Amino acid sequence: MTLKESVEPLFTQEAIARRIGELAIDIRRDAGDGEVFLLGILKGASCFLADLMRAIPGPVGYAYIDVVRDPADTETATALEIDFLSHTDISGRSVYVLKDVISTGVIENYLLAQLRLHNPASLKLVALLDRPELRTVDIGPDYRAFEVKEGLYAGYGLEFENAFGNLPYIGKIRR
Repeated sequence: MTLKESVEPLFTQEAIARRIGELAIDIRRDAGDGEVFLLGILKGASCFLADLMRAIPGPVGYAYIDVVRDPADTETATALEIDFLSHTDISGRSVYVLKDVISTGVIENYLLAQLRLHNPASLKLVALLDRPELRTVDIGPDYRAFEVKEGLYAGYGLEFENAFGNLPYIGKIRR
């Protein structure tokens, strides 16, 4: 199956850049003049974090964490552990957690609860793609770039079967 047959473009490179610029303005307004600390969840949020970080004026810090989950658990997506958090001091910081796709909300709910234990000044969830119809817990992003429906997505750092993460746009996988 070729790229053209596999991924139907949904959000263009220009649309993504425009939306990230809008998010940057909103986040800076929310954080005031202080530091914005972006905490990206590997690996899907890497492109999102890089572009958002460059778009936010003023002081911005960042780090990445990895949420390891049981690959056999496709229903509830329960987190098993959080890697790299011990290397990141978020105490007293305005933290914005960047997630590529928020679906059920289970992992995000667990992660935010764990991060609150580290006493950030504020803690906000930022989604590149939000799928609210799949939510099983009462959580939603404070900011989202795009809302999408059910399906699989690739491009702009999102991989499908270890491919298509390098696409400059976000597309829906055709099956």
